[in-house]
Amino acid sequence: MLEQIRRFLRAVPFVPFQIHTSAGEVFSVEHPENCAIVAHTVVVALPHGENAIMLTPLHISGVAGAQPARY
Repeated sequence: MLEQIRRFLRAVPFVPFQIHTSAGEVFSVEHPENCAIVAHTVVVALPHGENAIMLTPLHISGVAGAQPARY
C-alpha cells in the first residue's frame, strides 16, 4: 500500500487521491505536500488547520483516484 501511495505522490502531473481506512474514514490528498511517508507511517495534513493524522499501513484499506502513470 505504501508503494501505491508513493506513486500517487510522485505522479506528474499530480492527481488528487483519497486514502481509505479500515475504520471507514476517508482522507483526501489534494496536493503532494499534504501527505508524506515517514518510515512506515503515512502522515496526512488535515484541511483547514495545522493538524495531521498518522496512519499505519495496517489500517489503510485502500487508495482511490485516477491511477498515476508509472515512471
